[in-house]
Amino acid sequence: MLTKKAFTLAEVLITLGIIGVVASLTLPDIKQGVDAKANMAALQKTYSTLQQATNMAISEHENPIYWDMKDNSTPSINKVYSYYKPYFKMMRECPNQPGCWGYPTRYLNKTIYWNAHDTSWYQYAFTFTDGVSVLIDIYPASQLQSNFGIDVNYDAAVFFVDVNSEKNPNIIGKDIFAFVVTERGMVPAGMNNTDNCKSSGIGFECTAKIIQDGWTIKY
Repeated sequence: MLTKKAFTLAEVLITLGIIGVVASLTLPDIKQGVDAKANMAALQKTYSTLQQATNMAISEHENPIYWDMKDNSTPSINKVYSYYKPYFKMMRECPNQPGCWGYPTRYLNKTIYWNAHDTSWYQYAFTFTDGVSVLIDIYPASQLQSNFGIDVNYDAAVFFVDVNSEKNPNIIGKDIFAFVVTERGMVPAGMNNTDNCKSSGIGFECTAKIIQDGWTIKY
């Protein structure tokens, strides 16, 4: 009669150790993949929300080129926010206050863009009821062309979207994305140029590239 040979304690421990090593190597990749899918789903939903709100704001207040948006203008930012507020469901509002945005905020190349909340320049941030955070600022045409890949000749509002709120990594092009209010409505940063969407770049233009690539990150 054949007898079954039992595993020794040492063999069991070795096997468990191997399983643990494999799990430690694969689980982070699995989690990263799950997080990426969740982030893209949140980005799609938020873009749709912003587009619909923009269409409503335009129907109420004319085309954005007539909104008289000015860089470094507190009244301009407040005006833009007031145009959108009726169409948003929010759980927090942070007019030039901390509490709605994660810091430090980094470029795609990992250098710091915003180190901490700075009251010396005005921003309006808020958090949707689904946990997505948004920050509104206004940029001059020169920066919109050079940094955001948008061909305009006027100052315009930029809506930064942090799809997982204040959670890490807080990196532009990873969990933070930019949209710009233009005469064509709410458009993704990089709509006219995505050349700077690369690991050594700043990442603003990656929003359009993600959409072009079927709502996936391929950079």
